[in-house]
Order: sequence, then structure tokens, then C-alpha cells
Amino acid sequence: MSAIASFYVLDRAHIARLVAAAELAAALDARPDVTFEDVADGDYELPGDTLRTVGRELGDDYGWSGYCMLYLLTYLSDRGVDLFESEYGTESDVINSSYNLTVLMTSTHKVHLPQLDPAVHSDQELLQHFEEMGYGFEEAGTAAREGLEILRDQIAALGDHEAFVLHVG
Repeated sequence: MSAIASFYVLDRAHIARLVAAAELAAALDARPDVTFEDVADGDYELPGDTLRTVGRELGDDYGWSGYCMLYLLTYLSDRGVDLFESEYGTESDVINSSYNLTVLMTSTHKVHLPQLDPAVHSDQELLQHFEEMGYGFEEAGTAAREGLEILRDQIAALGDHEAFVLHVG
């Protein structure tokens, strides 16, 4: 099964709306009398709808599997750069309960910008981590570097009222 990494910028005021959509998705998923067709044909706003409606999808062309971004996040976390840690931890937990992996990053994450510089990480180090995760391939270093560039550039550009949303699903 494949995964895609998507990137959005969202006004922080809309995070509650994203949480409500995730709660609705979880409630609908828990109901045995509701089918996928009911949801697809219904008038529901689910998390992806919220992001497309009130978020700004970034045109960053990340041509690699979403798993590359996931393993890049674990690589960074292993090195003390925890992008999952946020003032929106509770909200992230709710969103992640029904909407795959969703990471909410804010301007407070700018503290990590030096560690998000691709030049700080060697290809060998990146490739080794991907291999340890069982996802090693020849161009893993390139995939990780491109992911680092997106993370660095988008976090650096965030205003205090914005959140950068990374969704892997």
C-alpha cells in the first residue's frame, strides 16, 4: 500500500474546525450502520475537506512516497528534532485518531530550522536510517533531503497565526 505526503498552511483559527471534522470522521467510522457510500454521498465535512476548504495546499512537489516523509520524521525525532511536539498535541491526537498521520507545526518550530538544513545530514546517515526502518533504497538520501527542504522552507515562512499541516495517508 502506498502513501502520499500532502502539505497545507492553515490559519490557526481553523484548527478547531479540523478537529471537529476528525471527530465526525471517527464517529461515523464507529457506526456499523454507516457505509463508505453513505459518507461519500452525505453532506459531511471530513478532515480532508476541511484542509481543502480553509487551508492552502502547497505546491511543493514531493515526488516520493509519503513513507519517505514518515521515516524522515522518525530520523529527525531520533536526533532530538521532534516535529510532532506542539502546543496542539491534544488536537493532533484527535485528528490522528481518524485521519492517518497529521502533524501540526507552528512558528514555534522555527527553533528547529538549523537541524532542518539538508547540509547538516549526510547521505550515509539518512540512508542508514531508511534501511533500519526497512525502507532503504538507492535514492533515499535524495528523498530525505527534499523532505528536509520542504519542512525547513515551510516552517521558516510561517506567520504566528498559521500552522503548517503535513498529512501522510
